Amino acid sequence: MAIRSWYVGQALASVSKLNNVLSELTEEEILACLDLESQSSRRKSIVDRLISRAARLNELWYVSTLNEKYRASRTQTEN
Repeated sequence: MAIRSWYVGQALASVSKLNNVLSELTEEEILACLDLESQSSRRKSIVDRLISRAARLNELWYVSTLNEKYRASRTQTEN
């Protein structure tokens, strides 16, 4: 997937702009932001928010995967 540079730029412009676009960022875009922001070593708060969002995205994916695997298999055995 391509990284949308406008979103990355907004995310790194300020904390308030990051908050506005954070829910729209893909994991790939979040990681790109983390690479750029961590190299500058300027704003710990932005790095912290990006790490939290990346972790949350992975949590949602993992829960979804487990639900599909275990709930789907249980439903199939009940039928």
